[in-house]
Amino acid sequence: MKKHGDKALGKVMRFAVNGAITLFAATAAAIAVMLICGIRLYVVRTGSMEPEIKTGSLCFVDHRAELSSIKRGDIITFSTSDGTAVTHRAVRTENGSIITKGDANNAEDENAVTSDNFIGICIFNIPQLGKAVQFLRSPWGIAASMSMIVLLISADQLIDKKKSSE
Repeated sequence: MKKHGDKALGKVMRFAVNGAITLFAATAAAIAVMLICGIRLYVVRTGSMEPEIKTGSLCFVDHRAELSSIKRGDIITFSTSDGTAVTHRAVRTENGSIITKGDANNAEDENAVTSDNFIGICIFNIPQLGKAVQFLRSPWGIAASMSMIVLLISADQLIDKKKSSE
């Protein structure tokens, strides 16, 4: 005869497994929608935009933005000559290009942003979330994610098997 505690544990496990699977699916769907809408995610790795954007934040950047629509005070993302993505504030326009500066920096950036290296406008950011994204992009994070998926599928199968045998 089955104990009441076993039945309750089974319900909790089923809820946890379904919740985790739903979270994975919802996250994947949200990322897909953002990509379709031209939104890309960038992790802030330095403190040049503090306190507005903290190191480890995740910036949501609209790639559909046009350089000509950028105005003073907008936070934009652009690539440097070595291909690094940088997110700084537009401080002024000059000859059709944008002069930028990190909020925490004492001087303006050396090179102006042109249509050639402009990536987009930062529409919002979430502090600390970038650290999780960095981990998930790492070899350890990928291995942990794959392991979690296998464990969730296995747990779901075990719960189904146990339920059908009752």
